[in-house]
Amino acid sequence: MAAETGDTVTGHPEPVEGAGGDLGFRAYGRLLSVPSRTLMVIAGLLARTPIAVLGFGFLYFAHASTGSYTLGGLTSGLAIASMGLVGPWAGRIADRRGQRHLLLASAVAHPLAIAGAVACGWGGSTAGLVIMSIFCGITVAPVGAFMRARWSTLVEDTFLLRTAFAIEAVADEIVWVFGPAVAAFLAAGVAPAGGLVLSGIIGPLGALFLRVMPDAKPVPRTEQAHGPARLLRSVPFLILLVASFATGIGFGINDLSIVSLATASGVPELAGTVLTAYSIGSASGGFLFGALSTRLRSRQMLVGTALALFIAWAALALAPDIWWFYVLGFFAGATIAPLMIAVNHIAHEIVPPAIITEALAWLNTLVVLGMSLGSFTGGLINDAAGPRTAFVVVACTAVVPIVLVLAGLRAFKDSAAQRSGRSTPNSSKAVL
Repeated sequence: MAAETGDTVTGHPEPVEGAGGDLGFRAYGRLLSVPSRTLMVIAGLLARTPIAVLGFGFLYFAHASTGSYTLGGLTSGLAIASMGLVGPWAGRIADRRGQRHLLLASAVAHPLAIAGAVACGWGGSTAGLVIMSIFCGITVAPVGAFMRARWSTLVEDTFLLRTAFAIEAVADEIVWVFGPAVAAFLAAGVAPAGGLVLSGIIGPLGALFLRVMPDAKPVPRTEQAHGPARLLRSVPFLILLVASFATGIGFGINDLSIVSLATASGVPELAGTVLTAYSIGSASGGFLFGALSTRLRSRQMLVGTALALFIAWAALALAPDIWWFYVLGFFAGATIAPLMIAVNHIAHEIVPPAIITEALAWLNTLVVLGMSLGSFTGGLINDAAGPRTAFVVVACTAVVPIVLVLAGLRAFKDSAAQRSGRSTPNSSKAVL
């Protein structure tokens, strides 16, 4: 496949600045013109289903089994948190030994964990349900990081790689648009465990499908010199981590505040549809950005997306009522995927290929941890001062990425230059 398309599967290639810079929306056609890549995207879409379904599945099932929203929130939160925390560890193993073993382990272990959780719920074991929620989260592979790492070994053109990352951002949003809704429908209309069963079937099938893709092998790890500590000592990468964490906090506060505002406005049923508008906006923004970003340099892209996030999310604090959030939320959502595309692309430029999967997983973990903290913080703010104040805080969190990015421009430039100048097909000493 690589010989047919001119791509490389031996490591991060030298950036080809300009080869795909003028393709626009044709970049998607160029990337997906190889049938195996289209199949890979479909497999990745199915395999990441648990990311959006598992938390909601536990929320509905635990409440139906015990009548407790507290237990539902606890099990949902534990499942999501464990997914995020296990990501860097799984990414490190994938960098060293490949993704195939982890995908197989996930495909086998996740359905068993789901079955154990359902059995505990039906058996009335609260402690068992809590424990199994952790195991259900642990057994979900970090598919987003896996997919982006695969693209980074397949795509030679640095501009086309942004479009590839846009495909993954859109895939993320697709599962978030439809996953919770399908989980809720199954839980309410079929069986309380319907959402969990969906996670235990579709996710493993996608993992197995992804495992047999012909381009499944990651970058070979030729040296053992780069442990995870090296990632955390890189100033540019730390900037990306903190920016991701701050952005996640904003997401968490926003999501809870939408529920609070809808409830205070007497229309609690609108909260889900407003958040869907955010996701649709993010998917749309990611798709558009995947074409337009081929004309931008990396640091321009990062600064621009961080600034757009700040402007759009600051506007939320000015919304006069819940109905405005359909429009403003769409545009705020439209800045999410572009920023994540930019962050992941910069990470690709500054991180050695031997540890790229782990690096991408760390970025996702910090977003998830930020969302968890944001949900808790958002609850405190909404209880103490109401949703309007909470949206002001959301605007404040949106300042952090733009400040960090502007402050770290020199570090990004130096790291990218060092990475480009020292990369060789068998070297992992590029930056860190």
